[in-house]
Amino acid sequence: FSSDYGRIFKLLEEVQGPLEVQIQFIEFTIKEAARFKRRHLIQFLEKKREEILSQ
Repeated sequence: FSSDYGRIFKLLEEVQGPLEVQIQFIEFTIKEAARFKRRHLIQFLEKKREEILSQ
């Protein structure tokens, strides 16, 4: 991934709180990525969401 996404990845790692809060943050980020048509970022975020849900 581009270094442009580095800050997003860092924020994803730092999200604390209940599972619902983490999922909500990822879903919001997916919506924003879709708004800017960042398909690779969306795919990564969807995989991350699935990982969290399968825990």
